[in-house]
Amino acid sequence: MRLKSLDIPHAASSIVCVVRHGEVARADAHTHACGQLIYPQLGGVLVETENSLIRLAPDRGAWIPEGVEHGIAIDRSFCYYSLYIGSDFPIHDKTYVLPVRPLLRELILDAEKWGKDETSVARAKAHVLVNEIRRARAIPSAIRIPDDPRIAAICRAIERHPGSSKTIDDWANEAGVSSKTLQRYFNATTGTSFQQWRNQIRMAKAVEMHASGLRIIDVAMAVGYSTEGAYAQAFRKFYGYPPSRLRFGDVED
Repeated sequence: MRLKSLDIPHAASSIVCVVRHGEVARADAHTHACGQLIYPQLGGVLVETENSLIRLAPDRGAWIPEGVEHGIAIDRSFCYYSLYIGSDFPIHDKTYVLPVRPLLRELILDAEKWGKDETSVARAKAHVLVNEIRRARAIPSAIRIPDDPRIAAICRAIERHPGSSKTIDDWANEAGVSSKTLQRYFNATTGTSFQQWRNQIRMAKAVEMHASGLRIIDVAMAVGYSTEGAYAQAFRKFYGYPPSRLRFGDVED
């Protein structure tokens, strides 16, 4: 399923809610003439901007300012809300990830019912929603894509296939350089080693998959681990707690 970039009829004072659901979907890079809040109620959503990758689970959303180019990729059953927010409700001029706490979540889900309702109640709800977005502290969840096109291509390939067993040696052979040279490029452009960067991607993908209700062993296999034990150990080392503790709505931001 290819998502269509909607031409949102947008008044400066309005909030338009669009709900999308399906199995697998993608939207190519596009922009909007207003701000957009993306929130996955079910499943996970990958948001791609020019220089970052953002994975969203049902405990968080992403703010995309007016005019910022972004794409969407979803690889399993989903239901996500897009709130298109007019310029009368200025929020932030930077893309960022925010926790979706109970009040904000209920307002997002309720926004679908507002439609063209211009009553004082709908207007008051809109102000509360915007205030909740503004006051939510940013979560450092975006993974930066380096400017170097050689490294960027590898990073995006890892994001698309986080369970791939390809090593730094395999990527170096494809690039026609030594593994030491490629590792040096990685360190210089991302600030981390190849292994650390891949692990970030795998762990972000893992949380999204847990949010979809998958079994721990299924998540482990999908992100490149051959046993549940090895995966659980890696997850605990990265997050500080085991994957069995994940209960969406209860996990700390």
